[in-house]
Amino acid sequence: MITMELYDKTAEYFKTLSHPTRIKIIELLSKNEMCVCEMMAVLNLDQSHISRHLMVLRANGIVKDSREGTKIYYSLVDKAIVKIIDEVKNILRGK
Repeated sequence: MITMELYDKTAEYFKTLSHPTRIKIIELLSKNEMCVCEMMAVLNLDQSHISRHLMVLRANGIVKDSREGTKIYYSLVDKAIVKIIDEVKNILRGK
């Protein structure tokens, strides 16, 4: 039996994906881990903008971070999220 709490968590998880920048970040991280400075170059966005989105993704268990010296590298917790995004894109392309 699925509880209301699980429905709420599922909705919150999908809400996390509701911004195009977050989807772009997820797609970048599906290829390899990256630091914010590397993402800045690819996304053409400033550090604070990317960091805010990473905070949301991290809070919802989609990305994790690890420190190497002064840099923090981000990676996906589970690459299955990329399959979900790809499936939605395929659905939308079919329209």
